[in-house]
Amino acid sequence: MIYLDNNFFEYVTIGEFRTDREWIHPERSIDSYELILVLEGTVELEEDGNQYCLSSDEMIILEPGRVHRGVKLSEPPTAFYWFHFRTDITMPFKTYSGNDVYDVKMLLKKLLHVANTPAYPSGSADAAALMIFQELCVCGGTSEPVTALACRIAEYIRINIDDGVTVSRVAEHFGYHADYLGKIFKKSFKLGIKEYISAQKINKAKSLLVSTDMSVKQISAALGYGDENLFVKFFKYHEEISPTGFRNLYKGTHMNNK
Repeated sequence: MIYLDNNFFEYVTIGEFRTDREWIHPERSIDSYELILVLEGTVELEEDGNQYCLSSDEMIILEPGRVHRGVKLSEPPTAFYWFHFRTDITMPFKTYSGNDVYDVKMLLKKLLHVANTPAYPSGSADAAALMIFQELCVCGGTSEPVTALACRIAEYIRINIDDGVTVSRVAEHFGYHADYLGKIFKKSFKLGIKEYISAQKINKAKSLLVSTDMSVKQISAALGYGDENLFVKFFKYHEEISPTGFRNLYKGTHMNNK
């Protein structure tokens, strides 16, 4: 789960459906949002009495707690991406039939890869899924434009996250007052620079905890903390669990060959 200011976003699951036979969507009600992006054929759906007919490169966002079902057999071939997520952010649209779906399709393909590749660290699917939602907001015209300066700030933080980067260092590097940069950054990314730095540190710490054998002391040093206790206190404040406790949550595994 990712927290954005006063909102949250969480990836649930994703898949790609394909059939060379006649097909109709089953009736059901789910506890998450579902994005459907049609790749081939036509998909006709009903949600709470409202009917929708979707063709190639058209999208719909189905809402949690509402009954939806197919209303007509689809002629083969039929193919679409389906993507489930949870959030308290307002949806950017109900249906979309514009021309700006290429990036959404590429990001859905990437999320499929991330979600089904064990090598990716914890939280990667949430991050990849959030990128899709942000792209949906661009399609729906509900997102603020991301400025070039905000992007440069985010990249500077990313490459200096292990060197004790701070808001004052960011301001000094770019030659602007910290308050001004904070406003620019928050308008583009919906969170302040300090919160973004903290999120990046937490994400890197989690990645190192679950994907390496580095000690907590080594991870603390890798994130620019001279005092291991300060890192432990920082991690517990944001995650409500110690770094060691978090690592132990992911020590189990399960494999099968049938």
